[in-house]
Amino acid sequence: MRKIYEKLPVWLIYTIIFTLITLCTFGSLRFMGLTNIWRMDGIAQHYPILAQFYRILHGTAHQSLFSWSWNLGLGADQMTTFAYYVVGDPFSYLIALFPASQLQLGYLLLTILRLYAVGLAFLVFAKQLQLKRGGRLIGTLVYTFTSLSFYVSFHHPFFLLPLIFFPLLCAAVDKIYHGQSFLWLVAITAVVLISNVYFAYLLGIGSLFFAVIRYFDLKRKGELVRSFPKSCGYFGLTVVMALLIAAMVLLPNIDATLNSSRSSGASIFANGLKLYPGIYYLKLPNALLDSTAGRLYWAVMGTSGLSLLAMMWTLRHFKKYFMLNVTLILILVGMLLPQFAAVMNVMSTPSNRWLLLAQLVFALTAGIFVDHLNELVPADFKWLLSGTVIFLALCWAGNGFRFKLSAHRLIIYGIYLLFLLVIAAGLIFGFKGVRFRLTLLSLMIVNLISLGLGLYSSNYNLTLRRDELSRGTGDHWMKAYYDYADRYLKQHDQSFYRTATTSNYYHPHNIPQTMQTVGNNIPMLLDTHTIGSYFSVQNKAVNDFNKTLRNSENTMNNPTSNVDNRTTMSSLLNVKYLFVRANQVGKAKVPYGFKIVRNEQGKPKLFSNRSVYMLDNQSGTALYRNQYALPLAYTQTQQLDRNAFLKLSANDREQALLDGTLTAHRLPGVRTVKAGTVTKPVAYSVKMHYQPFTTVAQAMAYRLKHDTSESVTGKIKAKKLTPKQVKRNNNKAKISKPSQAVMKLLQQNRGIVEQNNQANHDGLKELTNDKLGQNADYTVTLKNPSAYKNCELYMEFDGIRAQFPSISDRLNNTANRSLMANVPFSPGIKLNDWRDFTKKPSFDAFNLVVKSPNRKEIVQQLPIDNMSDYEKKNQTLVNLGYSEQARKTIKVSFTKAKRLSFKRVRIIAVPFDQNYRQRTTQLQNQTLKQLRVTNNRVSGATDEPQASVLTTSIPYTTGWQLTVDGRHTPIQQVNNGFVGAKLPAGRHQIRLIYQTPGLLAGRWLSAVGLILFVFGTAVEVWRWLGRKQVTKH
Repeated sequence: MRKIYEKLPVWLIYTIIFTLITLCTFGSLRFMGLTNIWRMDGIAQHYPILAQFYRILHGTAHQSLFSWSWNLGLGADQMTTFAYYVVGDPFSYLIALFPASQLQLGYLLLTILRLYAVGLAFLVFAKQLQLKRGGRLIGTLVYTFTSLSFYVSFHHPFFLLPLIFFPLLCAAVDKIYHGQSFLWLVAITAVVLISNVYFAYLLGIGSLFFAVIRYFDLKRKGELVRSFPKSCGYFGLTVVMALLIAAMVLLPNIDATLNSSRSSGASIFANGLKLYPGIYYLKLPNALLDSTAGRLYWAVMGTSGLSLLAMMWTLRHFKKYFMLNVTLILILVGMLLPQFAAVMNVMSTPSNRWLLLAQLVFALTAGIFVDHLNELVPADFKWLLSGTVIFLALCWAGNGFRFKLSAHRLIIYGIYLLFLLVIAAGLIFGFKGVRFRLTLLSLMIVNLISLGLGLYSSNYNLTLRRDELSRGTGDHWMKAYYDYADRYLKQHDQSFYRTATTSNYYHPHNIPQTMQTVGNNIPMLLDTHTIGSYFSVQNKAVNDFNKTLRNSENTMNNPTSNVDNRTTMSSLLNVKYLFVRANQVGKAKVPYGFKIVRNEQGKPKLFSNRSVYMLDNQSGTALYRNQYALPLAYTQTQQLDRNAFLKLSANDREQALLDGTLTAHRLPGVRTVKAGTVTKPVAYSVKMHYQPFTTVAQAMAYRLKHDTSESVTGKIKAKKLTPKQVKRNNNKAKISKPSQAVMKLLQQNRGIVEQNNQANHDGLKELTNDKLGQNADYTVTLKNPSAYKNCELYMEFDGIRAQFPSISDRLNNTANRSLMANVPFSPGIKLNDWRDFTKKPSFDAFNLVVKSPNRKEIVQQLPIDNMSDYEKKNQTLVNLGYSEQARKTIKVSFTKAKRLSFKRVRIIAVPFDQNYRQRTTQLQNQTLKQLRVTNNRVSGATDEPQASVLTTSIPYTTGWQLTVDGRHTPIQQVNNGFVGAKLPAGRHQIRLIYQTPGLLAGRWLSAVGLILFVFGTAVEVWRWLGRKQVTKH
């Protein structure tokens, strides 16, 4: 057996074991009829993008990768938008080999292929660092199969790429220190730069860190071949050549990143954290061996039990493995600081994605440990036992001082203890025997399979069926997303138009997981020109436009969304059709001017629900057509005074854009106007709808329930009781003579009510809760409601400030509820509540709920553990919809926070009458004549008697070039987000042509870089031949 093992190459043994582990883990998914397409970003982002990429590669998308697409939200460059996902991923191009009907299988197999390449990359690194066969094999397995690699295979498959590239970069750096060719590093660095700007940033820092650590390590050991200055010279040359080679893709991507919504200052460094919430630190010890649950701030590790023992061992031999131990300590410190995570995450959110770099260190440590197992002595084992006790104590504390563990976590800890037992057996019987090595390898395989099954088996992952799509549903949903209403539009409308959906088209209660994303990219496959999109890189100009008009649905990853179904914004953006749930016809918040599409018999055209397992909207679809949608490109004969415009409210700014164009620079010869106020302020009064109970009778009604877990709101019924009923209830509730403590609570609640009523006397200023932790809700009553018929109503909240309950507050609330309900609140109950509250903090999130007769809006403050779209919600503008009828009241409530206060809350009415119809109709008549829209070109003609402003809803980017009658004409940003320009009077031919910014220069630079690389390779080959000739002689 030993001879056979030694004859087999390590990569072949790895391949055999890899096959076994993937069959047991990914095979579990297939056995359950599931895919590795995540119900959130998987189907909303990754899979649709891969499907579109497949079309591009096969030519069925009818446009090249380097072109403008009108199906990416309002329009965007395909290459720079997809660069974060597929463009620089060499594995994604293999999807072209699969038939169109097998994309889901391709998605899975390419994920497994990437994972296999992760191990091969580590083998290259391990060989360069001269690990022995056993160390190489174990290290490779440890590196390939972790909770992190299983997690990203599940949710973000392209995140396996840095796990492939990092060992190769480190191996190439090591080659330079050992006097070998630097061209390996040039090639790998160029591939990294092409793959993804974010990965390039992260891996660049990781490689620099490795280069410093490795330099000092080799210098201590006396193994440095090249001097530091020479090595630095090669590193500098590497960066220059790699930048040149990658320039064709890199330059456009850098331009797109610098001009993206994330570069606009919206992202808050480290989400404003100085330290992570306490629960994060409590979960860290458990996350080291098992990250299948509670992956806060992307702290995903889940390495093998042997790796943890290896780390303990190297710490004992601190001087011998000095630089390795320094690295482990720095990793630990980095995990504790949100600022470090934010720096590693391109100066944005405190996401610990950088821990994918740490996996290399963990695997290397395991490999070195295995190679030196025969050196272990009893003192080492005692050290390992002590470390194990400390580790388990930390896990116990992090679990709320109890060993209440899931079945999967018990298995993982059991395997860890078995590793310890096997090592003990090795100390007794020897480490060199075949039986010992097979036992260790077998236990390692079981450990890694268990890590995978923690995610991929429904026996351990109770949310698996909810998290992952069933086979076939993804492809079906991508066709039936709009119940085939999109096919009807293609047949009946050949013009260029855009579409949107009502905000509740896919109702969150129907699809809890999918709709937690801020958007969905499936519409890009249906050619509907949907205005919302969900990408990591979004146009900064589009984001600025939405922020200027205070679009409440604006996020960094989806700046436009459905513009909160606002009438004028929809028209400004050329939204001609609206998809509405069939059961919401006549009820949904449909903007003014949208009329339902009818069939030949004059009845509403309804598209029956296309059933897709756990994904369809369970209702069907109706189409609405906007009579007042503005064209993609038109002329305005007036420009707006910028200073006057910026002084207007968001609603008045929106209306002003119908009167004139907001230009970045004043255009001579075009009339300038100051926009006036169109909106109407609405007077209102505020009253608590649910009030904290303040009387003994209310306390009695609550006490009769004896249930502190249920909401207090709505429990207290305001009805008169007979003296007999009062006496009977008093006897039941034992409250005929309330205690002093109960009376004190009632008195405090009366004070809260009095103070809150006073604060809200002249307008809504404060939402509060009572001493039992129950949030009050409010009724806002409009004064003279009939004056606001035929209007769109808005509620504007300015200067939002939130206070959140501490753990102490929550414990006090529970104690007060128990006191009021006359139920026990023992120290044991208090301890369990403390555990629960510690595990489930608020993360500074709140929901502000605004409800009118025909609309319910929820304004979300995303929590500070959100790693994609966190922004501080200081203000918001809520659209309550258009109505021909008078609306008398608005309900306002909130959750999660204990108090919300506002600087100002206004209700605004936007009238839609003859004036709106005339203005929009006039702009429709000023469209470019013979308007033609293709992938990279917009053309038409104008015939204005005076100078005008070309106004479009084409997202502004320097890639657009304008010619008027064949002569180049400068463009500028108009309406704070779009392409525009001054046009002279008279008849002219207009042509806008798009080319990816930086692409042309990038091509030339890449050509230079490739020539240098080929020349360098030729020199290296010539030198190698020369050395070979000398060796022969």
